[in-house]
Amino acid sequence: MQGYNKLTNFNRIGHFLFMKINRYFIIDFDSTFVKVEALDELAQISLKSHPQKDAVCSRINKLTVSAMNGEMPFAESLARRLQLIKANKEHISKLVKKLNRLVSSSVTSNKDFFRKFSDNIIILSGGFHEYILPVVEKYGIKPENVYANSFIFNSKGEITGFSKKSLLAQAGGKVKQLKALKLKGEIIAIGDGYTDYELKSSGMIDRFYAFTENIERTSVTKNADHITPSFDEFLYISKLPMSISYPKNRIKVLLLENIHSDAAKLFKAEGYSVEAIHKSLSEKELAEKIKDVSILCIRSKNACY
Repeated sequence: MQGYNKLTNFNRIGHFLFMKINRYFIIDFDSTFVKVEALDELAQISLKSHPQKDAVCSRINKLTVSAMNGEMPFAESLARRLQLIKANKEHISKLVKKLNRLVSSSVTSNKDFFRKFSDNIIILSGGFHEYILPVVEKYGIKPENVYANSFIFNSKGEITGFSKKSLLAQAGGKVKQLKALKLKGEIIAIGDGYTDYELKSSGMIDRFYAFTENIERTSVTKNADHITPSFDEFLYISKLPMSISYPKNRIKVLLLENIHSDAAKLFKAEGYSVEAIHKSLSEKELAEKIKDVSILCIRSKNACY
């Protein structure tokens, strides 16, 4: 009960601080709100029966990575990917169902935060309204706070391109769109790609958090104000309401003596910080290693200490 009261008080303090500051959260969709790059998933669906599916999907993924790392203009990458994907409205419906199952774990666990602060949460994405809106609306995010591109369809419901009128379809689209919003107050951006970092380099936001729960890009993390392995970590350091009392990524797990790799995978999947050492350690080495470790997994040799 005492721990619960501390967490409740912490949340109340976070809510008070939030109300005193006009704060906006700019959140990316692909590989941030959801675990995957949506267009890559759309390709998997639309090209299911294609004789060269793997090769084409590989080309699409490379175009995605090039854009996310800042190696290719985003608009160019987008156009080239859509030409290869060859999708239609039915494929988009299947994609939405899939994305609903692939929302990032720490987003799902902090659904209350997204609902409570929905007025100040803005989804800013180079993806598309047609599959983003049906996913984020379930978390209380308002349709008018979602900024993304729009597909162009022909009479058969096939995607033939995207609207060039959208600022997000242009080079430096996220910066242009944020500028057009004319937000007044503290602006924080959370994302995983180079286009998210561009918001920071433009000088238009106060802080940029590199979100690494799903993927970690060195070109992005090296320029971030803070690296956040989950929304739990972001909410914790921002003193905002969160579903747990302490981020799991701050809890260190040490695996010794070649503990099965599945153990590391399970701990990592739960969000813990994991280090695996395949040999046993001397008593002195072990004493030094476990200073900041919360969970220790060992076999018989180290157990004798």
